[in-house]
Amino acid sequence: MSTFLELKKVIEHMFQEHPFELHPLMLRIKENKFTSAQVKFAALQIYHVVDHFPRFISALLTNIPDYSLRMPLVENLFEEHGKMNPAYVHVETYKQFLLGIGIAQEEITTSEPIIPVIAYNRAVTDLCLHYPYPEGLSALGIIEEIVARVSPIVGRYAAAQFSSSPNSLVHFTDHETLDITHANEIYELAAKCYEGPNRLHIERGLQFGMYYHRRLYSDILEAAETI
Repeated sequence: MSTFLELKKVIEHMFQEHPFELHPLMLRIKENKFTSAQVKFAALQIYHVVDHFPRFISALLTNIPDYSLRMPLVENLFEEHGKMNPAYVHVETYKQFLLGIGIAQEEITTSEPIIPVIAYNRAVTDLCLHYPYPEGLSALGIIEEIVARVSPIVGRYAAAQFSSSPNSLVHFTDHETLDITHANEIYELAAKCYEGPNRLHIERGLQFGMYYHRRLYSDILEAAETI
C-alpha cells in the first residue's frame, strides 16, 4: 500500500468516527431549526475564518524548508486569491453569499469575531507557523476536507431558505469540489513525509485540525443559541 493510500485510510477512519455532516451545527441547518438571525450570526462568524484561511497557508509556507513541498501550496494560495482576479478571491465570493442571505455590506464591515473564532484563527496560525510543518500541513488538509463535506449542506439550505441566486452560492458550489481537490493535494504532500518521526506529527496534525474545527462549530452553535 502506498503511503498516500495508507494516510487516506487513517483519514477515512477519522471521518467515520466524527462525521461532520452530523455535527449538531450542520443538523440544525439541515433540519431548518435556526432562526434567520441565528443563521446570519453563524455565517458572519465563519466569514472571519474564511478571511483568515489564506494566512494559515502563508504561515505554513514560511515554515516549510523544501521548495518542492511549498510549490503546490503556493498554487493553493494563488487560487485563494482568485488567481489574481479580485471578483474570485474566496473571501469575496463568501461576501456574495452573505449578501445573498440578506446580510448588508455594513453588517459585514462592522462584524467582529467572537472569542472562540479568534481562538481558532490564532491556534491554527500558531500550529502552521511554530510547530513541525507536517502537523500544520495535515491539519490544513483535513480542514479543507471538512469544508468540502459541509459545503453542500450550507448551499442547499441557502438556496431553499433565502432564494439565493446561483452567483451568491458560487462559494459553496466551487468549494464542494475545490476543497476536496486541495485536501487531496495536501494529503499527497503529507504522504511524502509520512515516515519515521513525521508519522506522529502528521497524525497529530490531523487530530488537531479535526479538533479545532469541531470545536469551532460547537462554539459558534453555542453562541448562536443565545440569540
